[in-house]
Amino acid sequence: MKRMQHKWIVLGMSMAVLLAGCGGKQTGAADEGEKKAAENREPVTLNFLYNGYSKELLEELKAKVEKQLPHIKLNVMLEGKGNMLEDVIGAGVSVDAIARAAGGLPGTLKDRLVTDLTPYMTKQKFDINRFSPGVLETVRSYSDKGEFLLMPYELNNSTLYYNKSLFDKFGVPYPTDDMTWDQVYDLTKKMTRVEAGIKYKGFKFSALNLAFRNQMGLPFIDPVTGKTPINTEPWKKWVESMVRFYEIPGNEPSAEDTANFFTNQTLAMMAGPSPLDLLPAAVQKGLDWDVVTLPHYEGMKGVGSQMNAPFYSIMPTSKHKDETFEVLAYIVSDEIQAANARKGHVPVLKDEKVLNDFGKDLDILKGKNVKAFYAEKIAKPVPTVINDGGIRSKLSSIIDTFVTSQQDLNSMLRKAEEDANKQIEEQNKK
Repeated sequence: MKRMQHKWIVLGMSMAVLLAGCGGKQTGAADEGEKKAAENREPVTLNFLYNGYSKELLEELKAKVEKQLPHIKLNVMLEGKGNMLEDVIGAGVSVDAIARAAGGLPGTLKDRLVTDLTPYMTKQKFDINRFSPGVLETVRSYSDKGEFLLMPYELNNSTLYYNKSLFDKFGVPYPTDDMTWDQVYDLTKKMTRVEAGIKYKGFKFSALNLAFRNQMGLPFIDPVTGKTPINTEPWKKWVESMVRFYEIPGNEPSAEDTANFFTNQTLAMMAGPSPLDLLPAAVQKGLDWDVVTLPHYEGMKGVGSQMNAPFYSIMPTSKHKDETFEVLAYIVSDEIQAANARKGHVPVLKDEKVLNDFGKDLDILKGKNVKAFYAEKIAKPVPTVINDGGIRSKLSSIIDTFVTSQQDLNSMLRKAEEDANKQIEEQNKK
């Protein structure tokens, strides 16, 4: 896909929030008594390798962890050119844990850079039921043995956000929570127009993200045949339901659509992962915005996108798995999760007290419909595939180019199916 896909949340921003917590009793990790006992334990140095963080933020994290867990010294490293995981290991460093964005999941599973956390949860009396049900179901789905292979630490749920000023300008009622995609389609037609020589668009969505984390639980690979089902009726219906928005005259997709919402303010609605990193600058330029839950399909009210979460993984070669898990447990403690929530990061926990703290420290979220960021339940996960033949990009490309391609949809899906299956076959030979 040639169109650039915007990265809605900078991974390093998450780390900044992690640092907001302070010491104290926490649920799911060591309590105060255990913390005191830790002071007398054998000291250990842990090596954590991060992708996408700033060195300054990592040093702050190091200080927080070492204060909370005084027997642990944390050596934080950043992945980069010449310092990738294989380089670090090749230099003789034993990496204890890696931290990656959601997009790093397939590669992490493919290379088996994971450890089942269940024994450490049991040993350290970690209450796994503190996680939201959707988080538990999704992480469990990564293993056919029901293992808990990763530690997600925040959610990046898709929502629909909109420009209130444009709806006021054209006298159209605002979007609401629990809308269907059909209702959003009708709104898009009303908001797409040309006035005083200015072109206004009704709706833009992140095709790559909505396909990857689709609400309907459509898989990219048939587990029986090992081939892609994207040319079958369920996927056809999904693609048709999305391309129709771009068939509305004047609402064709363009590379400028993100700027049209945040900068030019001529786009009425967008749907996709959290936009919080882009909002401060846009609000300074006069954007009056709000947010509602991701639209749903008929019969699926209250179902959002599949889980989209950055994660930690304990390396199978780590010699200090118990201590490494202590660090991960601290990161998903009520204390740290609540601090994250106040800065606009959706917790992985189900505790209403933690969820209700969401956005309280951010001026840009004051008076906004913040529950939209976490109100919907996580959609049923599909089996994670290692070699998907680039299906996500192919689906996104079809949606973004269909209107201008002068091809029929069936032909585009058939070609994508053929190309993907060929790639899958080649990848499986490696």
